[in-house]
Amino acid sequence: MDIKRPKNFFGEDIPLTVFISEEQLKGKKEGSLFGRYFEDTGIFNVFPEEIKERGNYLCDIQPAGSAPDPEGFSAIAEADGLRFFWKTEPVQAESYGLYQSIFSRNKGILETDVMNRKCAVILGCGSVGSLVAMELARSGVGHFVLCDADTLEYHNLCRHQCGIEDVGDLKVNALKRKLMNINPSVEVRTFGGIIQNINKEILDEMCRPGETIFVGCADNRTADVYSNKVAVYYGAAFLSIGFWERAYAGEIFYHIPNRGMPCYECALGDGGGMSGRVEANHHVYSNQENLEAVRFEPGISVDINFITSIGIKLIIDILNESNEDYTPRLLGHLKQYTLVCNTSDPKIGGEMVEIFSYPLQVTTSLVVGFGSGCDGKCRYEKETEAQAAE
Repeated sequence: MDIKRPKNFFGEDIPLTVFISEEQLKGKKEGSLFGRYFEDTGIFNVFPEEIKERGNYLCDIQPAGSAPDPEGFSAIAEADGLRFFWKTEPVQAESYGLYQSIFSRNKGILETDVMNRKCAVILGCGSVGSLVAMELARSGVGHFVLCDADTLEYHNLCRHQCGIEDVGDLKVNALKRKLMNINPSVEVRTFGGIIQNINKEILDEMCRPGETIFVGCADNRTADVYSNKVAVYYGAAFLSIGFWERAYAGEIFYHIPNRGMPCYECALGDGGGMSGRVEANHHVYSNQENLEAVRFEPGISVDINFITSIGIKLIIDILNESNEDYTPRLLGHLKQYTLVCNTSDPKIGGEMVEIFSYPLQVTTSLVVGFGSGCDGKCRYEKETEAQAAE
């Protein structure tokens, strides 16, 4: 490998350093190392095994007693771990516990071991779902199911968490790579289709009562109704994030099983509430009947992300509801159905912006009710209980 040695202010060579996980430093005795060398810092970053294919080839590991490569970077497997050299010069290794180091800044706020047990089923991996998944991965969630039938295209990039290198791949595959780039140990199952067609075996394997949340990030109510029903079947919580025209406003709805809460179908499945979100399966969010006349996209990234971030805070609260050491941010303050306003200017949102008093308003008083036939308890919960009793 042809490298350029970095120099300090005085023109002196800066010492080279290897960043490598403790598991690889002590346990890897043969094979090859992959990663990246950064000329400005003199650091060799050895990638974890789970994502090694994304790195550049650095060197093969040589057996104990071997001489360093006089022309480049080398690693020698000694009894107490790997030793590194640049030509014949020893290179210092700085090791880390991969999982603990990644989430060390969350300590005291989010319990790492608790979050690692959690599973998020992300239904729709576009601009909303990709942000939800990335932030939950950064929060330590250790298991994901990603469900989306779409391919990532160039027009998605101004709002999506993935980039040009991912265009042309399924959104679920591109997002999986991003999640593993945050936490290589994360477990991710993907399904390149709609939630109605997902393999039951995937959900049976991944969903655990009290540890799982289904997150509706698709662009239609039909998918959210179905998703909430499936969540009830698995004894899991459900949260939906939806947007109105140009993302001038959005709505967040959650359902926690066995808490006497109406499900999504009761509350919003028929287009009830004060929603301007489109009910049909279109890739726009509009209250206009003539959808062909709508010539704008759902909204810019910052508006989508503001509303989505509030939903993510609620997701983290719900996942930690049984954790006595956790202090909830929003759960208990926001109602089951929340509206969030980005702007109250009718030039963007039309007449419906009049329901908001000011920009960035977050409602705290809206109440949704049960539908007919529920009698104070979600009928899907009653159906599930009846099935379990048979």
